[in-house]
Amino acid sequence: MGLDMYLYEKQVHEVAYWRKANAIHGWIINKTGAIDDCTPIYISKQLLIQLRDDCKKVLEEDDAEYALELLPPTNGFFFGSYELDNWYWENIKETVTKLNQIIDESIDDQEFEYQASW
Repeated sequence: MGLDMYLYEKQVHEVAYWRKANAIHGWIINKTGAIDDCTPIYISKQLLIQLRDDCKKVLEEDDAEYALELLPPTNGFFFGSYELDNWYWENIKETVTKLNQIIDESIDDQEFEYQASW
């Protein structure tokens, strides 16, 4: 049991999956203004680009204070560690990799849905 998160391409098929990447979850909730209640959240390709770019900035800076400012861990029921530990940095790296592929393979006006489950 824990924070499982999914990104769907218009409910057609899953294009990304995270496990307990609570900083990514918190970023999406904050940027979309959505209610954190496990319901699907619309995400534009542009917002995915912004998330990817913010993850890249955090990795490039390699500074805990900057990371806590831009992509802080998010508390929640079984959301995993709230520390900037190896799991945190791996989640950020994996997010860049996943989003690079999604962004490269998607069309300009493609729509996505994000959904968390816990």
